Amino acid sequence: MFRPTIKVLAVAALALASAAPAGSQGAIVTSGEVNTFAQGVGLGYDITGKARMIRTPSGKTIVSLQVKGLDPNTTYPTHVHKQACSNGNAGGHYQDVVGGAVDASNESWPTVSSNAAGNGQGMVVNDWYARPEAQAIVIHSTPTSIRLACVDLS
Repeated sequence: MFRPTIKVLAVAALALASAAPAGSQGAIVTSGEVNTFAQGVGLGYDITGKARMIRTPSGKTIVSLQVKGLDPNTTYPTHVHKQACSNGNAGGHYQDVVGGAVDASNESWPTVSSNAAGNGQGMVVNDWYARPEAQAIVIHSTPTSIRLACVDLS
């Protein structure tokens, strides 16, 4: 079961409550299970977990992940991608402004950091509303950026 941290819940609640006009539609929530890519399996990983994307009525996008099976005390580059996991290993990074800057402002980077047990979490709040082509989240290796695991958001 997905159990976001209190920090994640507080940020999500604040984002929803502080900017949603009265009478507006609710948030759109997509989520999924983490699955290890074949390359990750080949490197000895068995990564599991859950992820969630919340598109708020105020125009923000909140992405959070909780995963197990990572190397201890490691930070993993993690990005929202524009295709499903099974479609070209999730394609390229999703961008708010297509063809724009490759940075944390134009892309969604919920970087995952693991603890001594290899359990990790990550979260990001973007000040834009992700379009439907934001379909997956990919966890990359450090420093080689191999695609280790993926979550289809539905």
